[in-house]
Amino acid sequence: MKKGLLLIMICLIMTVVLQAKAVHLNKYGHLDFEKTQKDIEYFMENDIYKIEYENHIFTGNSIYDIENGYLTLTTIQENVPTQLRIYNKMGKQKFYQEFANVINLKISQNKKYISFFDGQNLLVFDSKNLKKKKYPESIKFMIDNKGNPLYFKVNNSSLNYKKQSQVMDEFPTSLLLYRQKPLIFDGSSIYTFENENFKMLHNFQNKIFEAKIVNNNLYCVVREKTEQAYLFKLYRTDNLSDFAKINEKPFSFLENKTPDPIHAPLDYSQPNKTYPIGNSYGEIQQYGSSPYLHPGVDFLGDDYEAVYAVQDGYVKAVLTTGGSAYWRVAISNEDTAAESEGYLYAHLNYNSITVSVGDYVEAGQQIGTLYPWGYYDFTHIHFARVECSGATWNGNWWSIDDVLYDVTNMVDFTGPVFENAYNNNLFAFRDNSGNYQDPDNLQGEIDIIAKCHDIANSSWRIDVHDLSFKLHSVNEPDNTIYEKFSYSYDFPLDTYINGSWEDVILYTIYSRDATCYSIGNYDEREYYHIITNSDGDSTITEDDQYENFDTEDFADGDYILEVIAHDASGNESSASMNISFNNLDVEPEPNNQTKINLSNYPNPFAESTTISFNLNKDHTENLKIFIYNTKGEKIKTLPVSPSHSQEVSIVWDAQDIKSGIYFYKVVSGDHSATERMILLK
Repeated sequence: MKKGLLLIMICLIMTVVLQAKAVHLNKYGHLDFEKTQKDIEYFMENDIYKIEYENHIFTGNSIYDIENGYLTLTTIQENVPTQLRIYNKMGKQKFYQEFANVINLKISQNKKYISFFDGQNLLVFDSKNLKKKKYPESIKFMIDNKGNPLYFKVNNSSLNYKKQSQVMDEFPTSLLLYRQKPLIFDGSSIYTFENENFKMLHNFQNKIFEAKIVNNNLYCVVREKTEQAYLFKLYRTDNLSDFAKINEKPFSFLENKTPDPIHAPLDYSQPNKTYPIGNSYGEIQQYGSSPYLHPGVDFLGDDYEAVYAVQDGYVKAVLTTGGSAYWRVAISNEDTAAESEGYLYAHLNYNSITVSVGDYVEAGQQIGTLYPWGYYDFTHIHFARVECSGATWNGNWWSIDDVLYDVTNMVDFTGPVFENAYNNNLFAFRDNSGNYQDPDNLQGEIDIIAKCHDIANSSWRIDVHDLSFKLHSVNEPDNTIYEKFSYSYDFPLDTYINGSWEDVILYTIYSRDATCYSIGNYDEREYYHIITNSDGDSTITEDDQYENFDTEDFADGDYILEVIAHDASGNESSASMNISFNNLDVEPEPNNQTKINLSNYPNPFAESTTISFNLNKDHTENLKIFIYNTKGEKIKTLPVSPSHSQEVSIVWDAQDIKSGIYFYKVVSGDHSATERMILLK
């Protein structure tokens, strides 16, 4: 009996020792434990992300095991909808849907339920019958084995589970379900709901940084801050009352601090460095979906390279907008729930993030490492200056301006590069009807289009920082007879919210017709700028899209057109070509010519809009109304009944049409007019 008891005790001791060895702290204070890793192979096929997993081929770049199947996500770039797919065990797709956001995806322990924040609501899916439930906004949540969410409700700062609710003074650090019992980690304490009461289970002296359940044991990492380092302590319990410390590890987070207000988030202490840039601010992007403007700057780096805070501040968000490659940290410059500015650091390894919501950080403090991108050698930190409000931030923020312009320790001596925009001509000239004119015979009102790009210490084409143009006399080339500032890429963007303002800017500054087609992705980077869509100041408004260059304001003859571009480092380049104005041969408009005045209301609209127009003739026979998308494809023809009224109104019901920018064209005989409208759902 004694030998048997001794063997049992030895086995128990060995089990504890093995468990203690199996779960440990990594160098950044995160829990690390041995787990069986199934073989996963990621690749691209015809520009589509693919995953080879358990002898099946799936579409996506993240994969998760769920009950009776698999879930994949395809998360591409900022503001591109995330594609969610569910497959059965045979690898056959049985569900597909796009979501504006898939933030902090969670799967229940029994793998039956899926939950995530879509930017507006907390969604819970039953993976078997695909039924969906909506709950209030939340980015901190967990889901139990019956599909009940344990979640923090933002609008009233309450923690909710089933019919139980508790107001919280702080944003909870973590939420877990331990043997299906809710655990709430708030500051240094652990709470639960018990008999409809909120009960404290344990309190540590310092902040709980992370908590996980491994082999039916709860592990807690407690973080103690010293002047320039964190001390992470690891505790374990199997009964929620006795916590044993099993490991501790220090981490020094400060790089040599400099007095400069903003250094780059990589190699922070370097005084001057040729940082390679992969995408610039406001640059057009399109990865298989609708185009958008890049709401930040991509600093290229190495896998697992350290990322540093560029300014003192307070952590407002630690979240992911997709799979493991999309973890990000947002740090406000102020400790306030009111609107404030701060910085966003995206594409971090979760297990390297050393900060949590509510922390104060200093400039030069390491906050994480770069996630290995895995495609096109594009490991990078997506870095942006953002603005938001709230005690915590949920990912719905504005990006403010070109943060690269303010980085003081970057070296870049390469200026922008101009290319031919149309045939063998440096610039293209397009009239109001969309026709391209001969530069030796320019007439009337025109748009001037310039194609140029920048290179910043890498092989990736990025866009410029600002553009302007001048008109010179051929006889006196040094004499500027006209000049105008076009715009700078320093505007605010609502890419992370709904993109309605971003769409206005995108189609104002970029040409997107079949001749001068702007696009930006891994393989194509062509930037055609409509430099005349500007009233001459640095602010882009909705009215700028109607601006143009009127050749009739100048005497017919020969001129030199010069376009000037700067990059974010202040390097300047210019390009010039000879042009000629010739308006003497333009026939005057007949007094009886049909003139069509268009408008639609509301604009933007959600479901339907009324298109109104009038003619200066007393009949509207042979009228047609066409609807086009931004690719120039006709998607709808609206019927118009003959009328003798000068004013006509037609309702377009767009309930079956997805959000985006559209054009409506009214045709009356040989005359037509086109206007733009925005559909937002």
